[in-house]
Amino acid sequence: MQMITLAIPSETSEGLRGKRSDHFGHCPVFTLVDIHDNQVGNIRTVENIAHGAGGCMKPVAMLAEHGVTAMVAAGMGRGPLQKMQDHGIKVYFADLRNFPDVKSSVDGFLSGTLLMFGQEQLCTGSGNCHH
Repeated sequence: MQMITLAIPSETSEGLRGKRSDHFGHCPVFTLVDIHDNQVGNIRTVENIAHGAGGCMKPVAMLAEHGVTAMVAAGMGRGPLQKMQDHGIKVYFADLRNFPDVKSSVDGFLSGTLLMFGQEQLCTGSGNCHH
């Protein structure tokens, strides 16, 4: 039995109905979806950690503490992506146009249509983001 805890940066705490946030580090909450053998299980939200010293690295550590093993994101910088990978969290890219909410993101993940987050999706900090 394979168990995955999928994290999705979200604007609201509405579970599958929640709207996605465009950048993982700046989202108000993360929707966490437990998936057992490709079936959705428990769904919960956790508040994001405010930016400050450590920037986007603090949310990465917090997600790892919550047992997250996969993430769906539209925007992320190089440092957080590397930190996610260091924690064994697989990161998948889903643009907001095609995957505007949590449910469509989960469906994309379950169907295997999402690509792994790559160098071409990285935010460079100068407004050059793909979300």
